[in-house]
Amino acid sequence: MSKGWRNNLILAAVVALAGGGLWLLDSREKAKEEADKQARLLSTLKADAIRAVEFQDGAGTQLTLTKEGEGKWQITAPTKLRTQTSAVQGLLDLMQKNYEKKVAESWTDPVPYGLATPAARMQLTDGSGGKALFLIGGAAPANAQKRYVSLGEKGPVVLMAQSDLSRVMQRAEDLRDKRLAMTNSQDLTRIRLIQSPGQELAIQKDKEGGWHLETPFQDQADPNRISAWIFALTGTQGTAFQPVTGPVASKSGEKPEEWRVELTPTQGDPETIIIQRLGEELVSQRPGEPDRMVLPKYLAEELNKNALELVAMRPVSARNGLEALRLEMAGKTLHAEKQAGKWPKNEWGEIEEMLMRDAHRGVARLTSATPWVTVTHGTGDQARTLTLHQVEKSLIVSPPDRPVSLELTPLQAETLQKAITALLAPPST
Repeated sequence: MSKGWRNNLILAAVVALAGGGLWLLDSREKAKEEADKQARLLSTLKADAIRAVEFQDGAGTQLTLTKEGEGKWQITAPTKLRTQTSAVQGLLDLMQKNYEKKVAESWTDPVPYGLATPAARMQLTDGSGGKALFLIGGAAPANAQKRYVSLGEKGPVVLMAQSDLSRVMQRAEDLRDKRLAMTNSQDLTRIRLIQSPGQELAIQKDKEGGWHLETPFQDQADPNRISAWIFALTGTQGTAFQPVTGPVASKSGEKPEEWRVELTPTQGDPETIIIQRLGEELVSQRPGEPDRMVLPKYLAEELNKNALELVAMRPVSARNGLEALRLEMAGKTLHAEKQAGKWPKNEWGEIEEMLMRDAHRGVARLTSATPWVTVTHGTGDQARTLTLHQVEKSLIVSPPDRPVSLELTPLQAETLQKAITALLAPPST
């Protein structure tokens, strides 16, 4: 038995020594790999220490960017321009990349490496004056997924994965902030859109955080539609920039179509945006910038939005449903109340459901025509009467105390007409 124990101890010792040896070899291998990786870093400068970037894209456009605060960058030359900080960070990320291998210590002929006209040129300067220069060359002939990069004016030349260079090979204008509005939509309390002389649309946020129309009439705003409209105005981004060669003019030589958007935030100064139509394009020239920003064409639809498209679309808003309904048509009157949460006939429930659904669209208020039927919901001081008009194939409902009427959807119209007709039909004999 003692011999067996001795053999087991010897075997355990051998296993422990072997495991320790493997761990030591693995640790040394990992340390070697890490040292090799560090040796292949493009630069020893630290991204958060960089204070200036001189960038030139493949088309030769040059920009100088200066760090003006924690995480904030500003294009300062050739002129001061709004800057997309996240795009600048994409440039700085290059410093933490590793090249695959070094292919030349230096170069005199730029052609073999595609450096005669670099795809991008970037020089970084940190707060201590340290500099790093990168010239992005052409694709390697043997592998189009690799590119040559010169780490300095004359080398060395290294080979890098194309995917690691994508953020550096952007256009200079991609470093510019293309947001149409600088004010955050969450901070807005009022929007005023002047569509043409004498025609404007204005909305105001109430104390509960909801929106209502202020101009051209006062009414409730539809939460979903108004949110989409606000996002279109404030979230739109430009697609390109074009030089200013003279005053904007239409083909006929007259003053072009123009919109003025005034954004009022909770705090700070209001922001004013001028948008014009130049031929088939929408453009906006931002204060202090030398060129015009081209905007998506779809924005014109939002700029020409009719206030009737933004009104609250629900004929009746009742959180807990309706408890009483009364119909009046051609001298006939019917009244019903829920009992234990149920209507006496299914048709009353269909009327309730259709009146609490969103209508198709807002229309001008109908006042003169004789209604087809009136529907009153609630009792006593809480009673509210809606008038319903049949206009051709449409059914128009006019809620009380509102300046607009609502055109119901085909489903609402058909369901209400059938339900009301069935309730008011004379009893069969």
